[in-house]
Amino acid sequence: MIQRKRFYEIIRFGVSGVAGFIVDAGIVALFTTARWLGPIMAQAIAFTVAVTVTWLINRHWTFAKHASERWLHEWVRYVAANSVGAVVTNGVYVILVTVTVFSNSPLLAIAVGALVGMVFNFELSKRLVFGSMLS
Repeated sequence: MIQRKRFYEIIRFGVSGVAGFIVDAGIVALFTTARWLGPIMAQAIAFTVAVTVTWLINRHWTFAKHASERWLHEWVRYVAANSVGAVVTNGVYVILVTVTVFSNSPLLAIAVGALVGMVFNFELSKRLVFGSMLS
């Protein structure tokens, strides 16, 4: 059974992820709808802003007891960990839509990829960014 503390960390991390998704999607929609940027450049900017938003939320709420005074170093580790998580998320998505029955359900593949990525990001963030061994 999952420990109470871990359960609340996962919920808070999930809330942070939802906030990050809203920021990410909002920035991409703004830049691409206004035709200021193409979708790739818009996503590059959106990811950077969204990952910073989720880092701030997780730093001050999810893992507040383990936040480092070396905030820039912590942010760099967080971006690196979540970049790996983004590769996992997108990798799961690509695999699901190309070699499974999910090819007819790309939104479901996105959901599965996001869930796998969230678990991956949570573990990397908890262990490598906000782990007590690093504080």
